[in-house]
Amino acid sequence: MKKQMYGIIGLSAAVVVLGGGLAVLKLTDKSGNDSSSSVTATESAVAPGADLILIEDGDKAPGTHTLEEEHYHGVVKSVKVVNEFGTMEAVLEKEASEGESSVYTIKGCEDLPLDNSVVASLASNADNLTSTALIEENCSDFDKFGLGSSAITAEVNYASGVQRKIYIGDLSPVSNQTYVRVEGSDSVYTVGNTWPSYCQRKPEDFVKLTMLDAPPQDQTPKVESLRIERDDIDYDIYIEYDSSTEKKNSGGSSSTHKLVEPTSALLTVEKSTPITNGMFGLTASGVKSIHPTEADMADAGLDKPFCTVTMKCEGQDERVLLSGKPFTEDGKEYCYVMFKDANVIFKASTDNAQWAKVLPIDIASRMMFSGFVWNISELEATAGSTTEKFELSMKDSSKETNDATTDDVLVKRNGKEFGAERFRQFYAFLISMNAEDFALGEKPEGEPTATVTINDSLNKTVKKYEFYDYSVMKSLVVIDGESKFFCSKANADALVENIGKITTGQSFTEKT
Repeated sequence: MKKQMYGIIGLSAAVVVLGGGLAVLKLTDKSGNDSSSSVTATESAVAPGADLILIEDGDKAPGTHTLEEEHYHGVVKSVKVVNEFGTMEAVLEKEASEGESSVYTIKGCEDLPLDNSVVASLASNADNLTSTALIEENCSDFDKFGLGSSAITAEVNYASGVQRKIYIGDLSPVSNQTYVRVEGSDSVYTVGNTWPSYCQRKPEDFVKLTMLDAPPQDQTPKVESLRIERDDIDYDIYIEYDSSTEKKNSGGSSSTHKLVEPTSALLTVEKSTPITNGMFGLTASGVKSIHPTEADMADAGLDKPFCTVTMKCEGQDERVLLSGKPFTEDGKEYCYVMFKDANVIFKASTDNAQWAKVLPIDIASRMMFSGFVWNISELEATAGSTTEKFELSMKDSSKETNDATTDDVLVKRNGKEFGAERFRQFYAFLISMNAEDFALGEKPEGEPTATVTINDSLNKTVKKYEFYDYSVMKSLVVIDGESKFFCSKANADALVENIGKITTGQSFTEKT
């Protein structure tokens, strides 16, 4: 006898109580024959035909017993799927052992970075697949369930030699359920969508989207250098590890890296870390192609990459990441990326793959002056006809500068003893002065409005800072003869004013 139950309602929706009464739900057959396909929902915890085992190892016919009856999990050797994308086969690579799960791979994709847990789900979830409802016995028209010629087929092969073949059809009107039938049976069932959804995929959908696993924080290798070459800028961005940051109270930025090209500059930690260390844990949004051909490379703009990023780490081979030109899709910016000599082209958000758009000023510290105050041995500041020259030394030469306070430091101004706290206040103003942008290639004109020269005894550096009027709103900052930054003219004017205030005892003008 035919039992048509199209659109079985699950338990959560089967019983509707309104005012203490049981509501009768009438559902229509997708074929349109109301008289033969309507069904009345009754108060039942399990739909008719639910919990029947459809795929199992052994000699029992599919659908003849439930999970409550005696059954066991067989070893799935392979699952061969034929869908709209072609043929895909998950095969057992390593059988489960104590404390470890089985490992599966996709045939022909053994060289790809597959998400093994998802591949394993395609295979292991097939075993003991159970029904959520029996829809129709003795079905003569499988097409209406998507179970005819358009059906996806999955052939499950057990290590015992048992083989099961199941057909996967359309989604059921009931949420999260799919129509299926087993080869050799004309009964139609529904099952949960999870396993059928794996069978609807193509091999690239099983590729792990994390392009490079992030190691534990305490095992992250030291990035010695990172070079960014890009078509839209006429210079390279080159970053190096800054060994001087290993010194106590070295001052400046707390980043462990520094910008070397196109100019030298400190980096900010929060903005530069995704650039210096961003390859570790880099996660893509999707996969464009696997085993890419020359045509695939050209289509992704990777035959002549828009951006090339080379990372060198301590004790490791260099890694080279290629990126195509950024593009916008659904209001978001992406680029196609792949590791050189790899076999997967990914699509990544430029929020993750920032190398395709970053500029030096985006990651550089805006601090123009750097260094710990008591590391200074000499400082000279000039504005107009006023020149102030300071010499600093530790009163106790055995005391380290990182432990020093104003009481520990002897400051001389123009050869005479001067208040260490007053000097500290002036230097605090210098540290607070921030740049607005790089000024690469600019030429200074006229005479500087202010000049500051600092000798840092710890870092063994001498730097000369010159400030030039550039426009009504900007001043040009030249460091050691190289045009480096633009800063606000108000900042430079405050410096001139504060040099004149050093001996007055007046509060220093704050930067604006």
